Amino acid sequence: MEKHHKQDSGPKHLVLEALSTYEIENYISQGYTTVLVILGSIEQHGPALPLITDAEHGRETCLRAAKKLGNTLVGPTVPFGYSPQHLGFPGTISIAEETLGSLIHDIADSLVISGFKLIYFWISHAENTPTLVKTLEKIENKWEGAYITGLKNLDDYISKTWACMADNLGIPNEIAGSHAGEIETSMVLSSNPKLVKMKQAQKGNQKPFDEIVGSMMLHGMKSVSENGVLGDQRHGSSSNGNYYLEVLADYLVNEIMRIRQDLKL
Repeated sequence: MEKHHKQDSGPKHLVLEALSTYEIENYISQGYTTVLVILGSIEQHGPALPLITDAEHGRETCLRAAKKLGNTLVGPTVPFGYSPQHLGFPGTISIAEETLGSLIHDIADSLVISGFKLIYFWISHAENTPTLVKTLEKIENKWEGAYITGLKNLDDYISKTWACMADNLGIPNEIAGSHAGEIETSMVLSSNPKLVKMKQAQKGNQKPFDEIVGSMMLHGMKSVSENGVLGDQRHGSSSNGNYYLEVLADYLVNEIMRIRQDLKL
């Protein structure tokens, strides 16, 4: 006689690619119809951090948010992003905005076919935002029964997270930094410390971001920071990183809850 096993109440793994297609089908039928997709980058993050830093803290943010939300899976991380300003550093890979836009479209198309109803693209590399916003204008309501969206209001996000969370811990902005500084070093130390080379950590350009962003975008990161750091990696700590990741995850949770309420999901 065939044995009938009781179905799991929820996924043992929240990351889509760690599940079998049959598990995914089962979880979707149970109401796991929201999926978070990370838009990261493969780009330099100074001497202490790996090229995959943005994808790493992006995935950890989405995992934490998914656990808080329920009925949510974490989709594939798009490792490549639009990063031309970092091409002066070996290993950085930058893809064209058109390529990124096509990836966003095709990923959404595939996930809709799978049965997901809310597909949210999370920005863990800020320079991907304009392409995401432009692409969403075309695909947000393209597929009947599904809604495609993502982090579109970068100013609101930064003002409620990156611009204030280090200050909440008493970390000065010049140390926290906007790229590869204390904030990102701390987040990777919290999520995957084996990736961080703290003995190699360095201080970078500590001027306010508004004073250097124009030159950086026009002439590249090396024009404002020879070591690729904006801030100071040497102050990174796992406990700070855990706090930062919680702040980012809570922002994402609020985003998804608002969208679910609007869509009555």
